[in-house]
Amino acid sequence: MIYLHLTVALSSLLMSPISARLLIADATNTIAQNSEIDEPFCYMKTPDGKTIDLGKLCEKQPSLGNSQTCIPGSNIAAKVSIAATNYDGNFFSGKVLNQGCQIIKNVKVNYEVLDESGNLIDNGFIYAEPVTLAPGESAAFRGEVVAGAKVQATHADGQE
Repeated sequence: MIYLHLTVALSSLLMSPISARLLIADATNTIAQNSEIDEPFCYMKTPDGKTIDLGKLCEKQPSLGNSQTCIPGSNIAAKVSIAATNYDGNFFSGKVLNQGCQIIKNVKVNYEVLDESGNLIDNGFIYAEPVTLAPGESAAFRGEVVAGAKVQATHADGQE
């Protein structure tokens, strides 16, 4: 009988580290899989042990204005987009947007007037207001033009 108790006792001692590791591994995986995360993803621990949620600081901020990124370089015409143009028979109008990385001044929209066959009748430019456009800002232009079948903007100029 003593041998039986000793065998059981030795078996439990020898097997206990292995089974304890398996139990711990299983328990850890189960806890990790089934637990709710109570600590925020983006946080700070204060010296007194408090957790401060910084989630709003870690979120991607929405871009301001219509421009996602500015266009670098020296070509002003590539940095100023012309949109929403309208020709009513007398006046040509629309908007320009500064997509560059720097302030642009004295933006002028170049245009051409075409006849029914698509031949050039006239060309010119109209200044946009306000005179100074910061990156992402837009300005309006409107001016009287020679009558034609079609008026279209060709490009915009300005100064950095």
